[in-house]
Amino acid sequence: DGEGIENGDMCDFALQSLPPKAKGGESAHACLEAIRTSFELSFGEGMETEKNLFNDLLYHSLQGRAYRHIFFAERSSSSSSSGRKKNAGKQLTKGNGAIGVIGAGTMGRGIAISFLRAGFGPITLVDVNSEGLKAGVQNIQSILQGEVKKGRMHPSKLKTILSCLGSSTNLTSLADCDLVVEAAFENLKVKREIFSKLNTIVKKKNALLLSNTSTLDVDAISSSLSPERREYCAGMHFFSPAHIMKLVEVVRGSDTSPETLDIIRVVTKRIKKVPVVVGNCDGFVGNRMLHPYTSESALLLADYGGGEAGLGVSDVDAAVGPKYFGMAVGPFVMSDIAGNDIGYNIRREKGLLRDPKTGEVGPNRKQIRYTELGDEMVEKLGRVGQKVKKGWYNYDPKVGKGRKPLPSSEMQALIDKYSAKTGMKLSEEEIIRRVLFPLVNEGFKILEEGIASDPSDIDIIYLYGYGWPAWRGGPMFWADNAVGLPKILSELEKFHAMHPNSEYYCPSKLLMACVSMGMGVQEYYNNGHATLLESVVKSKL
Repeated sequence: DGEGIENGDMCDFALQSLPPKAKGGESAHACLEAIRTSFELSFGEGMETEKNLFNDLLYHSLQGRAYRHIFFAERSSSSSSSGRKKNAGKQLTKGNGAIGVIGAGTMGRGIAISFLRAGFGPITLVDVNSEGLKAGVQNIQSILQGEVKKGRMHPSKLKTILSCLGSSTNLTSLADCDLVVEAAFENLKVKREIFSKLNTIVKKKNALLLSNTSTLDVDAISSSLSPERREYCAGMHFFSPAHIMKLVEVVRGSDTSPETLDIIRVVTKRIKKVPVVVGNCDGFVGNRMLHPYTSESALLLADYGGGEAGLGVSDVDAAVGPKYFGMAVGPFVMSDIAGNDIGYNIRREKGLLRDPKTGEVGPNRKQIRYTELGDEMVEKLGRVGQKVKKGWYNYDPKVGKGRKPLPSSEMQALIDKYSAKTGMKLSEEEIIRRVLFPLVNEGFKILEEGIASDPSDIDIIYLYGYGWPAWRGGPMFWADNAVGLPKILSELEKFHAMHPNSEYYCPSKLLMACVSMGMGVQEYYNNGHATLLESVVKSKL
C-alpha cells in the first residue's frame, strides 16, 4: 500500500545481509539483481537480464562451479557402491532397530541424540561410570527439551523419543541390539576389550559393531571379534558435536563387507548426515590431512613469532578463517574448541613428546621438524582450550558467552620463548600457502594410497567436517581450479628445500603425475587414470 516499503528499499535492506561477492556471494547478489530488475525494467528487459545473470554464473563463475561440484559430490559419496543383499540390514535401512551407544561423554551423547531424532529405538546408552551416565542422560534430555522450546520439535515427539532412551552401566544390556556404536576413550586396548565382550554379548550374528574411533586402526579393533563377525565391523567416525555436525567417515576395514558399508551409508542418511566411505589408516582422511595443517601453523609461530613485530596466533587465524580465506574458524580457535589435550595425547601416543624424567625427546621425533610450543602450553600451563577458559587464547564467560577468543599475554610469552626474539609478519597469501598447500598434498597422498576413492570425497569431508567454505568447493577442487597444480607443486618443492625434515612438504607422486600430464586431479579420476593407480596400490598390499 501507500505506506508500505518501496521495492527498491527492500532490495537495499536485503543487500546488507548478503555475503560479499568475493566471499561466496556471487549467486545471491545475482538473485537480488534479478529481483530488482523485475520492477525497474520492462518484462522483456528483466527476462533478458535474468538470462544473462544465469549464464554468467553457469559459464564464468568459479563459485558457481564450486557449488555445483559440491552438489554432485555429496550425492556421489552417499550412493551405494554395490547391490545390497535383499534382506541385509532391512530393519536398519527402514529406520528401525535397537541401537546401542557405548560411552556417555560428549560424542556418545551426540550420537544417541542423532539416532533418537531419526526414530530408531530403543536406544541404550552404556557407561561404566554411573555418575557420567546420569549426566549423559540428563544432557540428552536437556538438548532435546531445548529443541522443543525453540520450536524445532513438537512436545509429543519429545515424549515419544525420550521413552525410547534407556541407560545401563553393563554391556549385557546391548544383547538384542541391531547396531552398536562404541564411543569410548580413544585407546586401542580399551576398545579391543569392549569389542571382545560384545562378541559374546550381542546375540544377532549380523549385528553391526561399529567404532567411533577418530584415528585408531579399525582392523586392530575388529581382530577382537570372531572371524565370522568381522565383516559386520567398521568405523563410524562422527564429528563433534555429533548431533550437529553432518559428516560421518565410514571406515572400511580389511574384512568389512560391501553390504555392511552400504547399510551404514543408508543408516547415516537416515539420521540426516552425510556418509563418506574411507580406507583404514592413521587419522583416516580428515584428521590425517589436518596434521600438516595444524603442525605447520604452530611452526609458523616458532619461525616467525616473537615480540610485537612477530607473527601472532590471531594473524594465522585471520588469514585462514572467515575474514580472509573463509574457513569457519582458524587452526588455533579450532584446537581450542576441540581441546588442545587431544593433539597432545596423540603426539604422546606417537612417541613425539620429551620424556619429563630423562629430558630425552620422543623416539619418533628425532628426524622431523618439531616445536614443543604446543606441548608446554598443555603440560606446564594447562591451556587445553575453551573448556578451561584458556588455550591459544583466553576466554571470558562474560564475553561472547565464553567463546570469543581474547589475546593472552601468557601465551605470547611462551611464543616468545620458542621463537626468534624479533619475529616478522607474513602476508595472508603466504600463510595460506604454508598451511593449506601441505594439507592438499596430504590429500593427494591419501588418493595415491587408495584411502579415498575420489577427490570429491575429500572435498565433502572438508566441507562438512572441517568448515571449508562451500564456495571454494573443497581442498582438491580449490587446488585444481583456483590455485592450479603446477603452482602447488612449485611451492611445495620450495618449502621442502627450506624444511627437508617436514615430510608433508615432500610432493605427492600423484600430484607430480597430474602436473606432468597437464590435468587436474579430478580430471585424472574422471578420465579413468585412477584405475591404473588402484591396481598399483593393490599390488603393494
